[in-house]
Amino acid sequence: MENLPIALQLYSLRDMAQEDFLKTLELTADLGYEGVEFAGYFGLESGQLRDRLDELGLVAVSSHVSYERLTQHLDEEIEYNLSLGNYTLVCPAPPRGFVADGKAWARLGQELSEVGKKLSDHGLRLGYHNHSKEFEKYGGLFSLDILLDAADPRYLFAQLDLGWTLYAGVTPAQYLKTLKGRCPLVHVKDFDGVQRQTDVGMGTLDLPGILRTADEVGVEWLIIETEEYAVSPLHSVEVGLANLSAAQENLS
Repeated sequence: MENLPIALQLYSLRDMAQEDFLKTLELTADLGYEGVEFAGYFGLESGQLRDRLDELGLVAVSSHVSYERLTQHLDEEIEYNLSLGNYTLVCPAPPRGFVADGKAWARLGQELSEVGKKLSDHGLRLGYHNHSKEFEKYGGLFSLDILLDAADPRYLFAQLDLGWTLYAGVTPAQYLKTLKGRCPLVHVKDFDGVQRQTDVGMGTLDLPGILRTADEVGVEWLIIETEEYAVSPLHSVEVGLANLSAAQENLS
């Protein structure tokens, strides 16, 4: 089994990035991450950011872009990301004011599919990132399944957040199997036995099972994201990378 590359969702180091984004990228590379997923560009021009990524040997894996940006400022996002050399955008959540029911999730899937079609015309692709609420059921179906079923699979993929899946009481590896061919990116996040977020590899997430399944279903990148920290953000992403890398080595 080949080891998958590991990227960092830069929201994990959001306070540091707000203070000095270029330094944060440098620290990410120094830790050993191979790529990054953006949660904002902190005012940097795309060319400046691309040059720094190239210098550091970091791949621009993807970028989280709000529903509002995707629907109201799509041309700007296309131009910026093409210049940056990033070809994957991910909607991180439903729009503000979203009132959940089965029809609303289906409508969101259709709307994102339309955005994905426009991105496809420029050589980009679109994903959707879940939290735990996407595992609420309507008519016996998970919200996430309703959303994905309503979208054209050519124009919308799933970025499964394994931690929020676990938090929702769903077995991450088992659910990941249902997304074969439609989940090129996963978020690796961990929770302990009492549903507190913890560093990757320190909780109940079944890393060996996840890694075997990821290999089977066509995952391209593992993306670590942590939002709460036992010690500090930097310590968390360092420990998480070490644990995830070790889990991969043990299976290879």
